[in-house]
Amino acid sequence: MDSQAEGPEGRLLREGQNEGEGEGFQRNINRESEDVDGIESQSRPLLTPVETHTTINSDNEDGEEPKDGVKWWKRPSILILLPPFVLYAMALGAAAVPRVNMVFALVCQDYLNRKEREATNGDFTPIRLVLGADNPECEIPEIGARAATFTLYMNIITGILSAITSPRLGQYSDRMGRRMFLILGSFGACLCEVTLILCLKYPDYFSYWFLLLASAFEGIVGAFTLILALVHSYASDCTSFAKRSSAFSLFHGFLFLGIAIGPAIGGFAIEKTDDIAVVFYGVIGVHAVFISYILFVLPESLSKEKMELANEKFAEERRKSAGSVSWLQSAMGVVNVFKPLNVLWPEEGGNLTKIRTNMILLAAIDFVMFGVGFGSITVILLYSKVEFHWTTKFASYFTSFVNASRVIGLFVILPLLTRFFRKKPRPGDPVGGCDNLDTLIIRGALSMEVLGTLFFVVARDSPLFMAGGIIASFGGLGSPTIQSSLTKHSPSEKTGQLLGVIALLHSLARVIGPTAFNGIYSKTAKTYPQSVFVVLVVLFIIAWLGAWFITPYVAVDGVGDEAVERLFAEERGELDESEPLVGRN
Repeated sequence: MDSQAEGPEGRLLREGQNEGEGEGFQRNINRESEDVDGIESQSRPLLTPVETHTTINSDNEDGEEPKDGVKWWKRPSILILLPPFVLYAMALGAAAVPRVNMVFALVCQDYLNRKEREATNGDFTPIRLVLGADNPECEIPEIGARAATFTLYMNIITGILSAITSPRLGQYSDRMGRRMFLILGSFGACLCEVTLILCLKYPDYFSYWFLLLASAFEGIVGAFTLILALVHSYASDCTSFAKRSSAFSLFHGFLFLGIAIGPAIGGFAIEKTDDIAVVFYGVIGVHAVFISYILFVLPESLSKEKMELANEKFAEERRKSAGSVSWLQSAMGVVNVFKPLNVLWPEEGGNLTKIRTNMILLAAIDFVMFGVGFGSITVILLYSKVEFHWTTKFASYFTSFVNASRVIGLFVILPLLTRFFRKKPRPGDPVGGCDNLDTLIIRGALSMEVLGTLFFVVARDSPLFMAGGIIASFGGLGSPTIQSSLTKHSPSEKTGQLLGVIALLHSLARVIGPTAFNGIYSKTAKTYPQSVFVVLVVLFIIAWLGAWFITPYVAVDGVGDEAVERLFAEERGELDESEPLVGRN
C-alpha cells in the first residue's frame, strides 16, 4: 500500500512507531498535519499518541462513550491511582511514630533486663515495662543511644537491600507492567508489619532483634522508595511531558497529606484503645485494601506493545553482551548499584558541560534533601522524647502539624508561585531545562531547611522546636521541583530511567543518612545532643551554595523543541490546557 492510499493517519502512526514518541515523532506530526486538508485533520489533536488505550478523546464533551470503546475507569489515570496512594501514605504516617517508640521500648526492656541480671545483693529494683506505653524509666541518654544504634542497623539493612533491588524491579516493571510490582511492594511491607506485631505481643519468644528480619522484608521488595518511583512511573506513562511536573507535585502533596493525617489517626487510636498494636493492625488492613485495589480496579498503564518492545530490547542487549562479558563481570553487575547513574552523564548533544553540571547538582541536592529528611526523623523523635519528654500522642501531633504545613506549601504556595511568576515563553525564547523560577524555588526551599534546622539547634523548649519543624517543612517545595527539573534536561523517552536513578539515590540516602545521623547522635547524646542538627545545617548550606551553580534553560537537543510545539499547540486550541492529568503519553 502506498502512502497516498494509506491515508494521513496511517502515515503518522507508522512514522511514530518507527521513530518513537520523542521530539522527532511530534515534529513529523506537525509537518504532516499542515499537509492534510480535511475535517478529520482539523478536529483531531495535533499530537496524537500512538497508544490509543491511554489517550483522551478530547472531542467527547457530552459524555458519550469514547470512540475506542474503553470506559473511563479502565483507562490509566493518576486520578484512579490517587485513592490507594493516599491510603498508603496515611498508613506510612500512622506507623512512623509508634514504630520508633516500639523499638525504643523493646530496647529499653532489654537494657533493664540486663541491669537486673547484672545486679547483686538486690541493689536493682526490677522494672516491668508496658510495651508501647510511655515509660519515664526509659527516658535516659543511654537508652536513647542504644535505640538510635539499633534503628541504624534496621535502616542499613533496608537501604542496602533496597538499593540493590529497586533499579532491577523498576526495570522489570518496564517489561512486565507497574501493577505487579506495586502489589509486591505492599506485600513486603505487610510482612514487615506482621513481624513488628509478633515482637510487640510476644517479646519472650521473639527478641527485638527479629525486627531486623522486618527490615529485610521491606528492603527486598524495594521499600517505600520503589513504591514512590513506581507511582511516578505510572504517572509518566499516562501524562504528557508538559504536565508531568504538575503530576509529581500532586503526588507529593497527597503523600504528605496522607502522612500528616496518618499520625493524628494513629495517635487518636492509641489514646482510645491504650494499645499501640492497634496501629499496626490497621496498617495491615490498609495494605490488604491497597493490594485489592491495584489487583481489581487500577488499569495497567503500559500497553502490551510497549512491554513487548521493552522485552525485545532487553533480549537484544543480553545477546550483545553475552559474548563480551564474563560470568564474573555479569555477577558483579548485578550488585553494582552505581551503574544506572550514567543517565546523569549524557554523551551526545550541545552544552554537555552545563547539562551534566545541572543534572549532577540537581541529583546531589535531591540526595541531600531526602537523606536528611529521612535520616533525621528518628533522631528528631528520640531527641524530643529525651530532652522534652514528649509522649507518643504529642509526637504524633507534631508530625501531623509539620506535614500539614508541607501540604499547604505543595497545594497552595507552589501552585500560586507557578501561576503568577512563571510566564509562558514566546517564539524564540529558551524552553528546555529548568527555568529561573525552578532555581528560585530550589534555593528558597533550601533556605527554609537551613532556618528551620537552626531552630532545632537553639531550641530548649517544645514551642521553639515545633516552630523549627514547621519552618523546615516548607523545604518540601524543593523535591518535586528538583525531580521535574531533572526530567526537563532529558528527552521524555528517558524519564523512566531518570526516575529509577532517583529511587536508587533515595535508597542509598536511606542507608547513609540514618547511619551518619544516628551514629552522631548516639556518640554525642551525653555531651552535646544538638551536634547532629549542626551537621544538618552545614549540609543544607552546602546544598544551597550548589544551587547557585545551576544554569537555567539548558537541555539535550530536542527537549526545547518538543516543549515549544506543545505550547503553541495549546495556544492554537489544538490541545486543551485545562485538560485533567489523565490519559496522555
